[in-house]
Amino acid sequence: MKTKLTLLFIMFITMISFAQNGINYKALIKDDLGNVVANDLIQIQFKILEGAAQTIVYSESHSPTTDANGTVIVNIGEGALVSGSAAFNTIDWSSNTHFLQVWINIGSGLINMGTTEFKTVPYALSAGNKTWSKNSNAVFLQTENVGIGTNAPTDRLEIQDNFNAGIKLVVPTVNNSTKVELRNGEETGSHSFYKIENKSDNLKFYLDSDLTTEVGYDPIMSLNSAGLALKTGQRVNAFSADGTLSGNSNYVIPTEKAVKTYVDSKAAVLFKVRGNGFAVKDINAGTEVETDIWDTVDYDTNSAFNTVTRRFVAPTAGYYFLHACVSQSNTISTASFRIHFNIDVNVRYSTSTTGHQNKTEVSGIYYLTAGKVVYVLLRNYSTTENEKMNGYGSWFEGYKIN
Repeated sequence: MKTKLTLLFIMFITMISFAQNGINYKALIKDDLGNVVANDLIQIQFKILEGAAQTIVYSESHSPTTDANGTVIVNIGEGALVSGSAAFNTIDWSSNTHFLQVWINIGSGLINMGTTEFKTVPYALSAGNKTWSKNSNAVFLQTENVGIGTNAPTDRLEIQDNFNAGIKLVVPTVNNSTKVELRNGEETGSHSFYKIENKSDNLKFYLDSDLTTEVGYDPIMSLNSAGLALKTGQRVNAFSADGTLSGNSNYVIPTEKAVKTYVDSKAAVLFKVRGNGFAVKDINAGTEVETDIWDTVDYDTNSAFNTVTRRFVAPTAGYYFLHACVSQSNTISTASFRIHFNIDVNVRYSTSTTGHQNKTEVSGIYYLTAGKVVYVLLRNYSTTENEKMNGYGSWFEGYKIN
C-alpha cells in the first residue's frame, strides 16, 4: 500500500526543450515524503495526443535510472516504440494541437501522471531552423542561399548530386506552359528580360528589352521536331559539312569548314611566271623537251605554281585559261620550233617560228582536275641546230574561269 501511495503522491518537475531529433525531457522525482528517488531504475512512457479528441498518434517507453539527485533526462522521440505506434517523424505538428501524456512506473505498474498541451518548443521539429517566411499566398526566403545536396551553396539556389542534378517542371497537357525567366533590370527602366518557354510542342526563346522597339516579349527563336527557326525565318534542321554546297537546301546550315572549303574553291586562281636569262636546249630535230626556264614569279594568288618543278598545279577542279610564250635567240635563220602544253590531247602546237629573236605562243581553255600538273613543251624542227630560248622574252600565265 505504501508503494501505491508513493506513486500517487509522487512529485515531478519537468523541463521540455528542443533536441536534435526529439524533445528533451527532464524530471525530478520525489516520494510522498519529499525524498528524492535516487539511483533507482524506473520506467517512463510518453504518449503524444492530437486534437480535441486527444487521439494517440505516438507512444514510446524509456527505462532510465535516476541520478543521485533523483533526476532523469530523456529525449522524447528516441525511446522504444510501444507496439502499434507510428514513428516519431510521422507526427504532423503543424496540422493540429498536440498534448503530452506521461506515465511512470517505479515498481508497481504504470501510473498516469497527467496530460499537458505542447506549446512552442516542439513545433521547431516541424520548422527546423526556420528561415522561411509566409504570407497569405506565398512562402519565401529573403536573404539566405538554398542548397540541395550541399550545405554550402554559393548562389541563391544550388543543386548538387554525385550522378544527376536537375530541375523538373511539369504541367498536365502539351498546350500548358513551363517556362524560365531571366530578368536584368526593372521593367519601368533599363532592362533585358529573357524567357524560355515550352508550350504546344515548341521550345521558344523570347526577349523583352528596352533596346528594342517591341512591347513585351518578342519571340527570337523556336525549336521543335521540324528544326530551328530564328524569328519568323525559315526553319532549319541540320548542319552540313559539304564543301560544295551542292545540296541547295533551305533547311541546312553549312559548317564553318564547309563554307571555307567552298570559298577557297571559288577564290581567284591567277599566276604569271617568266624567264630570266638564256637556256640552250640540245635536242634533235623532231623531238621535244620541257621549257623549264621560269625563274621569276610575277604573281601567284593561290601558290599554284611550283617553283621547284617549275610547273603549274591546279588547286581545284574547273576550267582554266592558259597562255605561254617562248622566245628564241638563234643566230641561224633556219632554226625553228613550236610549243604546246603537256595536257593538249591533240597536241595543238603553236605556230612555228624561224629565225633569230622570234617567239611563238600557245593558249587555250582547259578543264583541269584538282592537282593536275601543267607545263610547256618545246618541239625542235631544226635538223642541225640546238634551241636557245630567251627567258627575257618568255612567260607562262593563266587563271581559273570557274
